[in-house]
Amino acid sequence: MRYAVVPFVAFLIALFPAAPAASAGPAFVKGGAGSAGPGIASSVFCADGALAFPKARVLSEVFPLQGTRVAMPGAFFSGPPSARSGSGTGGSWSRRNTAVAILASAILPGMGELYCYRTSREPLALARVPAFLAVEGYLWYSYADNHRIGKNYKREYEAFADAHWSLDRFLHNHPYCMGVDSCVSWQFYNENAKSDAFTYFFYTSREDDREEYYENIGKYNAFVYGWDDAAPYTVDNYQYWTPHRTEYVSIRNASDHYLLSADRRLMWLIVNRVVSMLDTGWLAYRISKGQDPDKGWGLRFKTIDETPIVVINRRF
Repeated sequence: MRYAVVPFVAFLIALFPAAPAASAGPAFVKGGAGSAGPGIASSVFCADGALAFPKARVLSEVFPLQGTRVAMPGAFFSGPPSARSGSGTGGSWSRRNTAVAILASAILPGMGELYCYRTSREPLALARVPAFLAVEGYLWYSYADNHRIGKNYKREYEAFADAHWSLDRFLHNHPYCMGVDSCVSWQFYNENAKSDAFTYFFYTSREDDREEYYENIGKYNAFVYGWDDAAPYTVDNYQYWTPHRTEYVSIRNASDHYLLSADRRLMWLIVNRVVSMLDTGWLAYRISKGQDPDKGWGLRFKTIDETPIVVINRRF
């Protein structure tokens, strides 16, 4: 009887296997999303959802691929749509992009805006490009034209002075030089004529300073005695502005006017670059922050009844 109990206990053990002890290892659960497909086994997880320690994995278990077979191993990037679409949300915009855009505007206004447009694809960013380029083209053309005209007038007044003003005549007809029977040289005049403060001004030779020379002979009354139409000096009611001196100063003023206008165009070229750089920096900042560069204040040109008008608008 005692020996008959042994087969009966073995039968019970086979029918009801003992539960694993708590310290025997982590508990496992099979697949969480349904049965695996052919060739794909359920994953092995701990009861709390964490992956089991690799060495505790049950043999023949592999990780699931969500029911999809993979023919070849590979890698891919799946970022947010805005980072890959170039819609101006700043996903791929860096400080280097901002620096490149601002530098492009410094070299040629409008190019920074075009660089930003490649990322933002906003119409107003692109509309800025021809505006800045048009201003740049006009200013360069205007500078070249004014500079050319100014230089032509300069050559004209220099030739006029060479034909009608003479150093020898000046040293002979100047009141101080007449009192000493002519000055032997302009250095002598500069050293000794200082006593006659009313008719004296320091003479600068053409060889020493060409610009100063041509300015002084028309600007100061002391040099009127070198013009070929100047009358002999008299104390009362002397006519300092002779016809030739007046014409010379008129030509010189025209030259100065055009050359000064050319210099102003250079300053406006700098201003155009500064404005473009600031505008590009603002566009780049808004792109990097994910904002829409097309929002905010805008400038548009429209035609109503064949009449061109400027429309200033603000988009929200």
